[in-house]
Amino acid sequence: MKQTMSIFLVSMVLLVITMAPTQVYSDAQVNTPRNYWPTNEWRNSTPEEQGLDSNTLNSIDDVINEDDIELHSVIIIKNGYIVYEKYYSYWTQYMAHTIQSCTKSFMSALIGIAIDQGYIDNVSQPILDFFPNYTIDNWDERKENITLFHLLTMSSGLEFHEVDIPYEEPENDLFAMYRSDDMWEYVLDRPMEYDPGEHWSYNSGGIELLGGVIEKTTGYSIVDFAEEFLFNQIGIDYYSWWRVPASGQYGCSGGLSLKSRDMARFGYLYLNEGNWNGTQVVSSAWVNVSTQMYFDTESWYQYGYTWWGVPGYSFYEATGHYEQKIFVIPEEDIVVVFTGNIQDEDWHPSDYFVIEYVIPASETLDYTDPLLIINLTFLIVVFLPIIIIAVKQTFRH
Repeated sequence: MKQTMSIFLVSMVLLVITMAPTQVYSDAQVNTPRNYWPTNEWRNSTPEEQGLDSNTLNSIDDVINEDDIELHSVIIIKNGYIVYEKYYSYWTQYMAHTIQSCTKSFMSALIGIAIDQGYIDNVSQPILDFFPNYTIDNWDERKENITLFHLLTMSSGLEFHEVDIPYEEPENDLFAMYRSDDMWEYVLDRPMEYDPGEHWSYNSGGIELLGGVIEKTTGYSIVDFAEEFLFNQIGIDYYSWWRVPASGQYGCSGGLSLKSRDMARFGYLYLNEGNWNGTQVVSSAWVNVSTQMYFDTESWYQYGYTWWGVPGYSFYEATGHYEQKIFVIPEEDIVVVFTGNIQDEDWHPSDYFVIEYVIPASETLDYTDPLLIINLTFLIVVFLPIIIIAVKQTFRH
């Protein structure tokens, strides 16, 4: 009898273990019902109400203050709610901040929207088709094979010295492009260094060409197109977009300034696979294909259609100079935004914060989860009395 009761107790314990999960993860974002949309304003919640551990998240603020890191804002969105929001120095939620090369990911979205609306056929279109009246210097038949895909993935093969030569040097192509009277022609005139698709090389000039493609195919300025078909759809009501003085063209590779909460809106659009409150702002197919990784960058990152990824992790990110970041973490239903002014030689901590604090904060038992509450209640009401009786009978015998 004693052996029988022991087996019974072990069985009950195993049943309890299998019914009480150790971690609760969000469903994929496409299957997550939304009870509101932050078109007008974000709603706030505590981390615990959304299944996050606040002590873990507060470690971010501790590190920023202890190490005197020059970040200007940190926002964490979980399940559509702001659960963590910090501003530093004089920055506030009402101030637009340069987002630097995060602008590139907005350009990627605008190309997707232009394809959705039929202005552009597909990413396999040759780039020269969009600039038929240009006389191209350094002619090379390989230029005929450069497509929108190559510009989006920075694999055009065009020689473009942006990150390997200091900005103040005249040979730096980024600032030479800004000094030219036509940025699009400047980029098309660059000599070929590789076959298209052969090699990844950071090239902001290719993103400027994407701006030209949108303007030439839609008849809109890039700003008007973005405002009508993207910003207005997701509640971005204030922005500024730098117009390059020498050419009068908009800086599509890094000229956009937004409030941090509006950067989060863009990340939230992608988290929801391009859908915003029932409107498909950009197709889910475009979101999925553009956030796949196509090239290694010979560093920590891989590269998609202007989005960055880290091997071994499921998040993807828009990245800008001086630590402007928009992280999208689909498995956790999380968006994270950083702005700052961190210099090149200093530690850039945002990836570390996401990997070491944000994701682990969600990998804890969520005692607010309704299904978990039901399971635990069932266990207590049904099995606890049985276990107590079994223990008593065991000791009697």
